[in-house]
Amino acid sequence: MGVSGLTLLAVAGHPYLVKRGKFVKRLALLLLLFTFTCTSSASADWRWEPPTKQHKVKIKYTNFKELKKGYLKEKRRHHRRVERHNDRRLRQWKHWTNLYIPDCTWYGESGTGPEYDPVRYVTPNAGGSGAFGKFQFMPGTYHNRAMYHDWSPLDQEIAARREFWANGTAPWSAC
Repeated sequence: MGVSGLTLLAVAGHPYLVKRGKFVKRLALLLLLFTFTCTSSASADWRWEPPTKQHKVKIKYTNFKELKKGYLKEKRRHHRRVERHNDRRLRQWKHWTNLYIPDCTWYGESGTGPEYDPVRYVTPNAGGSGAFGKFQFMPGTYHNRAMYHDWSPLDQEIAARREFWANGTAPWSAC
């Protein structure tokens, strides 16, 4: 016979095998989309924003074995990238939160309770002044001192310490 059944079906015009290349590419895109949109253990901490750089993948697979290998490789790359991002942010969190800042800069500004309560970082000013967050920054002041400009808890802690070192307790009325 010499000719495989796969070739015979392709010659006979079987629609599934004739469009196999497009099918594999679409399946790869679907798998990658599923990978990057599903919740996984590689996610950002509540104290900082997740990485925002887009992850681009080019698909050049011709069979399912190569597709699976490529998929697993990209999944590992994504998890390592998120882990590196989280490690950097955790080091920054530990560094900045260990630096001294008086309690009066945040305790009277965003209510009472635990110092690093997640609710503190999303508290708007009750008086409607436009101030926001744990330290009740006005947007202009915040963006002058912030590192990432994303209003994350880490960035608010960095901005507060920078403001405290520059102006002392003068910007906070409770001090």
